[in-house]
Amino acid sequence: MGTVSTKVLDAQKIYGELDALKEELQGLKQMVRQAVTTSRPDLRTEHPHIVRLEGIRGGEPVIKGTSISVRTIVERTRLGDKPEQIVEDYPYLTLAQVYDALSYYYEHPQEIEQYIAENEAALCRALRSLPSSPST
Repeated sequence: MGTVSTKVLDAQKIYGELDALKEELQGLKQMVRQAVTTSRPDLRTEHPHIVRLEGIRGGEPVIKGTSISVRTIVERTRLGDKPEQIVEDYPYLTLAQVYDALSYYYEHPQEIEQYIAENEAALCRALRSLPSSPST
């Protein structure tokens, strides 16, 4: 009976340590987020969650506090992802941020379409530069 209670105590201790580590990790994530957003001046837009940062994606509009571009959100929705799915895939985003990115796109479609075209062209160039596989 002593070994069972010892194992329970050991498990409780491990869970307690995991909870402490989880809290510490959350604190570190917040510190990194603050360091990133305070070390680079952001150029605000008329959208509360959308900024442009020098040195991040060439000044392309991104969701504040992240490096997720408006273009990325638009492309994900074109692939059929709903905003809720995007938030699941990027748990540090909120629905408000995703919808604000989409709102920015609808107010600036030519700008974002240009970024999409540039991204597709870069992808095509990269794929062409790959060595071709031998025919079988």
